[in-house]
Parts: sequence; C-alpha cells; structure tokens
Amino acid sequence: MSADLEKQVNKSHKNLKQYLLFTLSIIHMTISSGQVSDSGFSILPIIHYNFVEPTPYTIRKILVYEVNGKPIQKAQAVFYSGLSIGQKITIPGAEIPKALSNLWDQSMYSDIQVYFQPNEDGTIVVIFRVEEQLRIDGHRFVNLSNAQSKKLDDETALKGSKGTYITPNIINRSKEKIVAYYQDKGYYNVKVSVLRKQATQRDKKDSLVAKVGFEVFDYIIDRGSKVKVQDIVFDGNAYFSDKQLRESIKKIIRRYHKWNILISSKYIESKFEKEKSNIINNYLSKGYRDARIIWDSIELISANRIVLHIQLFEGNLYRYRSINWKGNIKFSNGTLDTILGIRRGDVFNQTDLDEHLTANKNGYDVQSLFMNDGYLFFRMIPVEVGIFHDSIDLEIRMEEGPQTKVGVVEWKGNTKTSDRVIQREIRTRPGDVFSKSDIQRTMRDLSTLGLFDPEKMNVNPKPNAEDGTVDIEYQVTEKPSDQIELSGGWGGGGNMGNFNQGINNTPSLIGTAGISLNNFSRRKLLHRDLWNQFPSGDGQKLSLRAQSNGANFQSYNFSYGEPWFGGKKANNLSLSLNHMVNSFDFRQKSDPLHQVLTSSIVQLNCNSRLNWPDDFFSLSYGVAFNKYQMKNMDGGFYGFPKGFKGISYNPTLNLSLTRSSLSDIIFPMGGSQFIISLNATPPMSLVRNQDIDKLTIAEKYKWAEYHKWKFDAEWYTPIYKKLILMTKVRMGFLGSYNPKLGLTFFERFQVGGAGMFGYSIAATDIISQRGYDNYTISATAMGSETGAPIFNKFTIELRQAITTGQTATVYALAFLEAGEAWSSIVKYNPFQLKRAAGVGIRLFMPMFGLIGLDWAYGFDYALVPRSGKPTQIHFTIGQQF
Repeated sequence: MSADLEKQVNKSHKNLKQYLLFTLSIIHMTISSGQVSDSGFSILPIIHYNFVEPTPYTIRKILVYEVNGKPIQKAQAVFYSGLSIGQKITIPGAEIPKALSNLWDQSMYSDIQVYFQPNEDGTIVVIFRVEEQLRIDGHRFVNLSNAQSKKLDDETALKGSKGTYITPNIINRSKEKIVAYYQDKGYYNVKVSVLRKQATQRDKKDSLVAKVGFEVFDYIIDRGSKVKVQDIVFDGNAYFSDKQLRESIKKIIRRYHKWNILISSKYIESKFEKEKSNIINNYLSKGYRDARIIWDSIELISANRIVLHIQLFEGNLYRYRSINWKGNIKFSNGTLDTILGIRRGDVFNQTDLDEHLTANKNGYDVQSLFMNDGYLFFRMIPVEVGIFHDSIDLEIRMEEGPQTKVGVVEWKGNTKTSDRVIQREIRTRPGDVFSKSDIQRTMRDLSTLGLFDPEKMNVNPKPNAEDGTVDIEYQVTEKPSDQIELSGGWGGGGNMGNFNQGINNTPSLIGTAGISLNNFSRRKLLHRDLWNQFPSGDGQKLSLRAQSNGANFQSYNFSYGEPWFGGKKANNLSLSLNHMVNSFDFRQKSDPLHQVLTSSIVQLNCNSRLNWPDDFFSLSYGVAFNKYQMKNMDGGFYGFPKGFKGISYNPTLNLSLTRSSLSDIIFPMGGSQFIISLNATPPMSLVRNQDIDKLTIAEKYKWAEYHKWKFDAEWYTPIYKKLILMTKVRMGFLGSYNPKLGLTFFERFQVGGAGMFGYSIAATDIISQRGYDNYTISATAMGSETGAPIFNKFTIELRQAITTGQTATVYALAFLEAGEAWSSIVKYNPFQLKRAAGVGIRLFMPMFGLIGLDWAYGFDYALVPRSGKPTQIHFTIGQQF
C-alpha cells in the first residue's frame, strides 16, 4: 500500500470515528427555544439537524451539570473538553465529537451527555451532563498487621492511590503490584481479591454517613506457601556439566543437596530471568557463540516445591582465524596486537574481547590507549567479516579523528575548600593534550584529600567539535573532615609499681581533649571575617591534643602540616611537638622514690611526590630530636638498665619511601600501599671512640643508638560491589651499631591486643594483634614487659560496606590474623606465628574518627600465658589494624 493511500485510509477511519461519536451525541441533543440557566435544566423536544449543510455557531457559554447529584469538578470538565467561549463550531461538525473524545480519554467519567441551546444571533450554549467515576477513598489489607500493611504500602506505593478514579485498569494494576511484591519474596502462588465498599465520613453531628462518589477497597491476600526450587535440570549440555551450569545461577540455589544457607532457594521469576543470562555468558566466555536457551519450564512437584527445566543448544566451539586492524594511523598493528592480547587460534571470548578493546578496569585497553593520547573522538567497531565452520575472521575498524586538547577546566561544589586546593591537584591543564588517565588520576587525588565524598564526585567532559577542544568540569561534594575528641572519667588506682608507703591512691580526673582540623587555613587565621567556624579551606592540617590520667600520665601534642610548602610542588612539610610525663607509681612528686619518665620530642618532616618509577611514589625525609629524662627507672623496668638514671638524647634521621594508589582513605575499594622506612641515630659510641667498659651507665646511655627498619604493605581487591578483600603485611626490625652497648631500650615493638592500651613507653611502636591481650605477645617473647626488637604480622580481612555516606561510613568485617615477636635475630622464625580469627564492625564519623569493635579468638592462646583466655573483645578509636 502506498503512503498516500495509507494516509487516505487513516483519514477515512478517523472521520468515521468522529461521525460515530457525533451520531451518539445526537441521541442526547436537545434544543430549546427557552432560556437555560446555570441552576436549571429541562429536556425539550428534539430538533433534527441538517447534515448536508451544517450550521455555524459561536460558543457563548459552556455549562456542566452532574448526574444523580454526584459532586463534580465543573471547570475541569470544561478544560478537558477542549472547547472555549468564543470558539467557532459547526453543528453537525467535528468539534463536538472531538470534545466528547477528549472527555472519555480522561477515564474520569462513567456517563457523558451533551446538549445545545442555539440562539437567533448565531451563538450557542453547550451543555454537558457528566457522571464522574467513583474514587478510591482508602484501602485496607484485611489479614495483615499494621507493620506488614505499612511495609506493603511503602513497597507498592498503593498509599498514593487515594483519590484516584476507579477503573478496571486501576484495580488490575493494584492487584499486580501486590502479586509482584509477594512473588519477589518467594510466594509464587499468591492470590489477591478486591472487595469494594461504600466510603463513609462523619457529618456535623458526628454521625457516620455515606461519602458520595467514594469507595474503600479491602484487599484480601492469600500468600500461600513459599515456593522453593527443589532442583534445576539441564538438557542439551555437553561442554559444561550440570553442576557448573547450576553455579552460573548464583542467586538461586536448589534445595536438593543444598549446603550454602546464606543463599535462598526461593523461586523469584524476575531473578531467575536475570540469572539465566549468566549461563549464556559462561558459554560465550568459552567460545560457544551460538549457545542459547531453547526453552525453560517449571514443573510443580508439590504445593511449595518446583523443578526448573532448561533446554540448551550449545553449538560449535569457535576460534579466531585472523584479527586485522583497519584505519589505524597513530599506533602500529603490533602495538595494538600487544594491547589486545588475542592471537590466531585463541578461543573466541566476547567478554574478553570487549574488555581488551574498551572496558579494562585498569585502563589497559585499546580505547584508553587512544584516549590517553588525546583522541577523544576515537571510534572503534569490531566486525566479523568471515565465519567458516568454527573459525572467525575479525576486522577491527577505527576512526581516530583529530587529537583533542583541553579547553576550559572548571570545578563546582566546593563551598569551604579554596579553589587553589582543588586546582593544584588537577592534572588536566588548558592546552594539554586530552588524557583519560589524567582525569582518572585527578579524581583519585581529589578523593584521597579526605575533604570530598568519593561517591558523589563526578567529571563532565564537554567536547567542542568546532575547535577540537574539550572543556572539563569536575563536580565535588564536600564532607565534614574536622574531628573533635573529648572523653573523661573519674578514678584512681594503678597496675604499676609497688603499693608502698607514700603512694597516693586518691582518685583523679582521667580525660582526653583534642581537635584535628584537616582543612585548616593559616592564611585566614588573623582574618576573623573569613572563618567558617574555624579558619579553614586551604587543606592544611592542625592538631592539638591533651591527655591526662591525673598524676600518672600527661601528654600534650601539637602538629601542623602544609601539603604544598612553597606553593609550587606537593611538598608536605610538617612540624610536630610532644611532651609526655609517665609516672610508674602513685607517689607524690616530692617523694624521692617517685618513678617517672619525661620525654620531649620535636620533629620536622617533609614528604615529596616523585615522578619515578611512577607518580604514585613519595619520599619522606626529616629529623627528630627526643629528650628523655628518667628518675628511679632502674631495676630492669620496661627494659631500662639497672642503675640507670638521668638524661638520654635521641636524635634521628627519618627516611620513608611510599607508593600509595588507594582509592580512598577511610574505605578503600581498590589500590595498594607500600611503605619502607628507616629511623637511625648517629653511631655516637663509634664516633667518640671511648672505652665503653669504663663509662658509667649514665654516660653509656646518654646518647641512644639504633637503626630501625619497618615495612608495611596492603592490598585492596574488590570482590563484588562493596565487598572488599584486604591483605596486609607488617614487619619491623631494631638493630644496634655497637655490640658492647647492645639494643637500645627505646623504639621497640609492643605486640598484641587492640593497639589502644594507653600510651607509648620509651617511644615504643604499639602493634595491634587481635585475639590476644595487650602487649602479651611481645611480653611472652621477651619474658617481661620490655618491647621486642623484631616482629611480623599478616592479616587477611574481608570487608563489606553497610553505608558510605557523608555523615558516617560503616562496614562489617571478618579477619584472619597471624603474628609474632622475637627477642633476637637468632630466634627469628617466620613460620612460628600466633594465629587468630574473628569478626568486627567499624564506624567512621568525621567528627570523631574511626571507632571499631572486634571479637577475636586466639588459636594459640595457650602459648601466650599472659593473655589469659582464648577470646578477646577489642575496642579501638582512631586507627586501623
């Protein structure tokens, strides 16, 4: 049929429809020579119209009346009719049938009548008599509790149907929503019926009367039993076994021989339809490109058990016979072959092909190769140019397009953070060649600042085909980054020293107060009008912290860091000061037997980004000077030599090489981090060339000597969505220069527990190890509370994010951990480890930092008598294990 003929036929059908509508309307037409008022209406004799020569009229008035006294919205009926006062119409004509059609299309009315009153001056009054459909006044779920009803309302949105006109479609849709809700929960045979009742309301006398035009629905639900999959039976499969195919349907496990209680056997049709695609994907990944499901069926074997039957067609195993590139100029065939990684004779794998062409998660694909070199408009289409039996000839056609340069670079969303903090992290500069990897790296660097919400960060490239440039807009959302620490209590007593005469057992105040400003601005410090609660916005870090346990312990800390010292390069310069007083008994300060250790530390450090071996590396270097003053700390306590009193100086050179590609600081979902560090003092005893044996103890240990090596490595591997596998290795070694001096009693490793047991004694590193009590692993190795010079620790942790919002990050975890401490290199045995396993939860709140709670079981607790019991509860604040 020609297009013109088809248009004529459609026009004829339309005209016929309008004629029929008009004919129906004529049945209700009444013409009166009298007056029709807004308040009155009477049916008068019918007058026949001239269909050959229709009469033209101008609409003077449009009136709407209700039928059977039901209330209606008159203005709404006039609006939907499409007619208006002053409009020219003909009777008979197309305008009135169109108005009737418009009103019926609204599904609001159960009856519509139209009448006319023509006047001698050529005007006409159009009168509609309409009866609205009944409306829904409310609904109930007859056999459900209030909680169940509310949940069903929320899931199906039936609550929002109040006031809706009642039509067969509305009733059916409501039932379908309820059925879908229960089928999604495994009630495959659910049945829903609707009982319609007259709605009621209270009148002025508080009597219950009918609410005209409204009904209430009672939904009667028969859920039946949950239907579960007893078995899944395959037919037509040869390459994959039934077991392998069942494993493809990951979210539906058959009841027959079921062992995984965490996965449901409920039959949910929508889930089954999605899971079936995994079967075909498995075949495609093995070269069976013709594989398909011919049919599937459900066999009902009981009221709540079914068997799924799936009939398969596998087809042939396909391999690549040839792969050719067409249209490439920038990169050679050899380079592209290397990136693609597919050779002649390899099994055809559509998923693998797509990944190497465009979708490699690490950016090692052909598309990224071009886009990292500015070819933003690059296009690539793989075409199967020949299929011979079980062999495929593949031709990859590409259009490189022009090389694109970066135009305007903008950023939005920073309300507190200064523009320059964002600008210095951006790697896409105006005029640079466009690079996809530079955008990805910019997003990562902005995320690791800790000032923006990683999940709400976005980038919006805006190509300009006219001048061959692309504008780039980065979108960030700030999150709270400052932290306040405030805790306190009242108590007394102690676990150190001997309770001899002179000991003070008076209860004292125990507390900690601190503030960490991670987006501090020194520039705004003296300009109060620029403050946002604090002088903030320049990405500097300022920390103040005071901790006290009465006379027993006091610590005062100050640190300041400028991440871009000098303003041109990412050189993080930091200064920290610490003063700490440790009292090891509860004697008065004036008591000559009072045991006390005082330490004062000043440290200056600089961290610089490196470009080699890659720009994920950074080098940290700095100096520190520690002064320790001991009073009555002799007698081997905490490793201090017997008879030692006085002052010990500890100047150190600190070096650290780090490579970090973590995607986030709080909850990394990918990347890794490696840190190797060296802290070393000058070998003063070798420089001074003194006879160690002739020196007093105070002179011998006046200058501390050691070299301390540490290595930390951690990897984060995404398993599924926000399920992350974290693996971590930690090692430490403390060595000496002069065998006559032996190991220093500073800078050792205290291993065991949550890592939160108070404070560091003599600058020891506190190494957590769950499943054992605080510092008990190193204490067992040393035979005393002295820290150990060597330790190893290995951790495997499976993390599942619960929420990662701005206000809080919460994740659950399960872990395996093993570690050990040794008293000397002679006793070192990396296979002799104390093992533990457990579960825990972490909560990160910007204002309070990271809070953790773990339950752990130490498998080798019998070898650590000081630990006391196999199970431990660990509570942590502000640290990761």
